[in-house]
Amino acid sequence: MVREKLKIGNRKPRGVSHCGRKSKIRRTGTYEWAGCNVNIQRGCEHNCRYCYARAFAVRFGRCRVDHWRYPAIDQARVDKGYRKRNSTVMFPSTHDITPANIEQYLIVLEKLLAAGNKVLIVSKPHIECIERICRQMDYYKDRVVFRFTIGSIYDHVLRFWEPGAPTFRERFNCLSYAHYKGFVTSVSSEPYLDGSITQLYTRCFPYITDSFWIGTLRKFKSRVDLTDVADNQRKEFVEPLLAEQTDVAVRRLYKLLAGRPFIKWKDSVRKIIGEDLTTNKNE
Repeated sequence: MVREKLKIGNRKPRGVSHCGRKSKIRRTGTYEWAGCNVNIQRGCEHNCRYCYARAFAVRFGRCRVDHWRYPAIDQARVDKGYRKRNSTVMFPSTHDITPANIEQYLIVLEKLLAAGNKVLIVSKPHIECIERICRQMDYYKDRVVFRFTIGSIYDHVLRFWEPGAPTFRERFNCLSYAHYKGFVTSVSSEPYLDGSITQLYTRCFPYITDSFWIGTLRKFKSRVDLTDVADNQRKEFVEPLLAEQTDVAVRRLYKLLAGRPFIKWKDSVRKIIGEDLTTNKNE
C-alpha cells in the first residue's frame, strides 16, 4: 500500500474560502451554510465516488484518483492559531472526521471554539468520533452545529457511492446521540442517492433541531468516478440515481416535502424549481 504525502496548497475549489481572506458571499455551495471553511488534510479514506474535492485536486494535478483514499495531514494547519471570524466556520469541508484524524481535529476544533467561533461540523459520522467531540466540546455546545450527511437509508447504496464511510445505522446513532447530548443537530441529504429520501426524513425527524437539507448530485460527469464500475452496478446504482434527479423527479420530491418542518433546499434544487438562489443566508 503506497501512501503519498501531498501538499494541500493554496488553490481551492470554487465556493470554498480560507479563513482570514475576504471573499464575495454567494448563496450557493458551501456559502449556503458558512462563510468560512477550515480543513487540515488532503484526501479522505471515505473515498466517495462523487467527491468534489477529489475531482478538483485531480483536475489540477495535485493528486491521483487512487491516492485520495490515503489522506495526509497538514501539520502546519493543526499547529497554527485561529482567530474569531464574523461568520460560521465549516470544519471540515473537503475531507471528513475519522478515527485516523480525530486527535488533530479536536485540537483545531478547540482552537476555533475557544476563539469564539460558531462551528458547523459536517460529517458522514463515526460514532467514536462524535462521542469524543460531544464529550470534549460540551462546554461550547451553544456554538456547535452538527450536520450529518446521510444520502440513503440503504447500506448497499451507501457502500457503492461512499465506500469508506459508515453505515446508515452508525450515522443515525450519531444523530440520536448528539441530540441526546443537547447539541444542535441537522442532516444533509446532499446528494440524495436514491428514492428513499422521504423515509430518511421520517426516520431522522425526531432527532433534528435545526434543518434537513436536500440537494442533487451536481456536475455528475466531471465529479463522479465510475472507474471499474460494472454494467450491473450501473443499472443498480447509477441509472436509478440519475432518474431520481431529473427535473421532473426533483419537482415531484419538492411537492412531497416542501413546507414540512426543518426542510431546506440546496441551490441545486432551488435552481430547478425556480426559487431565488439568494434566499438562504449563512448560518
